[in-house]
Amino acid sequence: MKNNCFDRPIIILSAPRSGSTLLYEVLSKNSHLLSIGGESHAIIESIPGLNIASKNFESNALTADDATPIITEMLYSGFKKNLQSSTGSKISPVDKVRFLEKTPKNSLRIDFINQLFPDALFVYLVRDPKENISSIMEAWRSNRFRTYPGLPGWNGDWSLLLPKNWKQLLGQPLQNIAAFQWCEANESIISSLQKLPKERWKIVHYENLINDTTTTLKSICNFAQIPFDQQLQQACSQPLPHSQFTLSAPKKNKWLSNYQEVHSVWPSVMPTLQRINSLLSQDKQLLLAEEWQQLQAQSSIQKSANTVINHNKVPRNADCPCGSKKRFKHCHGQLS
Repeated sequence: MKNNCFDRPIIILSAPRSGSTLLYEVLSKNSHLLSIGGESHAIIESIPGLNIASKNFESNALTADDATPIITEMLYSGFKKNLQSSTGSKISPVDKVRFLEKTPKNSLRIDFINQLFPDALFVYLVRDPKENISSIMEAWRSNRFRTYPGLPGWNGDWSLLLPKNWKQLLGQPLQNIAAFQWCEANESIISSLQKLPKERWKIVHYENLINDTTTTLKSICNFAQIPFDQQLQQACSQPLPHSQFTLSAPKKNKWLSNYQEVHSVWPSVMPTLQRINSLLSQDKQLLLAEEWQQLQAQSSIQKSANTVINHNKVPRNADCPCGSKKRFKHCHGQLS
């Protein structure tokens, strides 16, 4: 096809709020990679047949059958027209280029992407589900990630990824929705990647990205067969900046503000967590914690509540001072 200028595109996969934007923004500093400078929603979903309305609002999933020759050519053209360098300059390629792409919706589209780019390489970013689910909840509450305002069949706006069978969540609490999105994204990624040769995908631990950035990015470059160039080395030599979609400053155990809610869905995430750990173990990486540290976590959140919040002065129906945007009686008031 005339617009296929892409050689082994690198596709970042993850559940929503896993840190994929941070990984994308840092990796895109590599001068050997081109990108479209952001997520690909507009390019993909502007094509008739690929947007959610044409799919009767079933989900964001796309299959190999959706990658018809006509749609494939349209996507090649759309990506090609929007390519930019690591410095943000527009590029009109005449030869094959290495292309970096990411959106959490791609977790439900791997078979489609594989049909579109048969030589694509996939980087699968995983994050502790306690932190990840809490961050998904924070995103919903912020109203900054409303992907489908007034979603038909839903009582209000929908945020982030739309997996299949989302209607079964009607009337359920936010933590159930967040856990469902986390599980569905990761299950889809794992199922699709395991159909591909192992040399075409790599699993990456978010904690390693944060705590050992140089080693982690160097390993990704080795996997993708691109140089770990000077620009990327420079980016690794200083603290990683917050991504453009960061809602509040990262801090240790930030998820404890949603302790009770995450605890309530923990059994439902365990099967997916164990599948992720199986992949991490095969790759000899640090595993995600499976044991719920109830006493330690409960002690930490109680200490935080006692030192920061004067329970006697907060009305039960007032917003909780911790910033969770929940009523006090449904948040730290439960601990008093």
